[in-house]
Amino acid sequence: MNHTLFVEQFGNMSNISENTKVTLSPKNFITIIVLVGSMIGMYYSLQAQIQEAKELPVPSQTPIENMIEIQKELVFIKTEMMEMKETLTRLDDRIYQLR
Repeated sequence: MNHTLFVEQFGNMSNISENTKVTLSPKNFITIIVLVGSMIGMYYSLQAQIQEAKELPVPSQTPIENMIEIQKELVFIKTEMMEMKETLTRLDDRIYQLR
């Protein structure tokens, strides 16, 4: 856009002072109010989410530590089941001998 054409259309903008009048249409005014209201709502929503996150318990273990703990429990359960199977086999043999 040519500088001369810009000055002709919008005037010389260097004359801003206390007496400068700014006009807003009702549509623009409502748009500004809605935008400011939305930003305030988002701010308070984020603050509530931050507060909720602060109140959550801190995880005591990392996922890898949890996996190791579960693996140890599974190994323990497996050994217990093997012992139970051996005991059951012995009991079955005794019952068979008693007949």
